[in-house]
Amino acid sequence: MVSFKARLGSEGVSEVYLRYNRNGEVTYNLPVIVSGSQSNHQDLYVKIEVDPDTLTTFNKEKYQYRTDLYFKQLPEQFYQLPSPTCFIPKGSHTENYPIKFRFDNLDLVERYVLPLTIKDDPSYISNYRKGWRKALLYIKPFNNYSGNYSSTSMNVYLDGQTTNPLVSSTRTAWVVDEKSVFFYAGVFEEKSEARGEYKVVMDFSDPVTQPDGTKVGTLNVYAPSNAINFELTAPATYQLREVVDPTKKYLVTQYCTVNLKYKYDDISTMPGKRVRYRADGSMTMARLKNILIPDEDQAIEW
Repeated sequence: MVSFKARLGSEGVSEVYLRYNRNGEVTYNLPVIVSGSQSNHQDLYVKIEVDPDTLTTFNKEKYQYRTDLYFKQLPEQFYQLPSPTCFIPKGSHTENYPIKFRFDNLDLVERYVLPLTIKDDPSYISNYRKGWRKALLYIKPFNNYSGNYSSTSMNVYLDGQTTNPLVSSTRTAWVVDEKSVFFYAGVFEEKSEARGEYKVVMDFSDPVTQPDGTKVGTLNVYAPSNAINFELTAPATYQLREVVDPTKKYLVTQYCTVNLKYKYDDISTMPGKRVRYRADGSMTMARLKNILIPDEDQAIEW
């Protein structure tokens, strides 16, 4: 029986973390498995193709009328299937099927999935257990600054006020390019249909290493959309530092802290009315890494 090895995450899709590199192109190797009571006794050419119907069904069954939560199919210009088949030679039980991705100009405001299926063929048996012949690859490019930031130290006030701040526990920073990420302003709901208007980009300059080993630098912060009237009210900075686990020396926690002061308009909570907010504070991302594992997307404990 032939199947994919694509472990499902909490949202029912397979999260694929791929480092964004300078030219935006990276290869992901999807394992294809032959299982059974005997070893594989013949050469197999496993047919693989894109399967949009499965993604459509998945979205409707999981989210129903909440179309704002739907996963979108990754557009064709951002991936390439080098071959329509995965060759598994006689005696082998696992082979990798390479998929090329290109992330230049990919806007991660949408949640993109590449849905694949193993096509039936008389030369092999597809594994029809739920999910085994399907792979919903949720593509998550990452760089040194992307990830989940703790934002409990980022206070959001009605402009002109200094009490009763709004606070979001986390903000997710998504990749723009090798040295840039974006997040959503203030405490705006990250899965709202209007989230694209609240996109705020942070460009990280080259850092300067301090005597204690920490690295500090400045941020260029802006909103691509003029709709929210974004305004940076003080210079934005960031700090990078690493802490080695006291007992497990191969584990290193990498911290990235950004310090921001900005204002923006809420244009969607009350239709037809703008509400000005002021954000002031810091956000910190912690990433745990096993330095003994060379493959970086696997070394990071997501």
